[in-house]
Amino acid sequence: MKTGWLVIALLMGVLIPAQATMNAKMRTFVLNPVYSSLINFAVGGFLIVVATSILMALGQQGNWRGASQAPWWAWCGGLIGASVVVVGILALPNIGAANYSVAIIAGQLMGALVLDHFGWLGVQQHPLSASRLAGGVLLMLGVWLIQRN
Repeated sequence: MKTGWLVIALLMGVLIPAQATMNAKMRTFVLNPVYSSLINFAVGGFLIVVATSILMALGQQGNWRGASQAPWWAWCGGLIGASVVVVGILALPNIGAANYSVAIIAGQLMGALVLDHFGWLGVQQHPLSASRLAGGVLLMLGVWLIQRN
């Protein structure tokens, strides 16, 4: 099943530059990156409400009260998500979809390597190896190559 999740993650990754482009286009109509972000999250929130309603109707329950037991940093995912959307709206028209995407991907990998190496935020620890470091360096080389005209 690991391969299946990797394929799904890859397909979602393909959509990220399209999402940023769509949000940036919305900004041209609403004239404000925060308004565009709000529309993005309102549409996404509506979809999640519908999906949650369907799952509840099918008998799949969750534990809303469990959220009160979560560590403070677990609540920050929404803050980061909103920030990523606003930055995408502002950056993509200025640097292009490829530059935006490669910078986001490289940043994600660097952050993931640090999280994995130290086992922070509850992730399973995977020490930094020569091959992982080489992958990070090659990705940073990719950032440099793609941003060059």
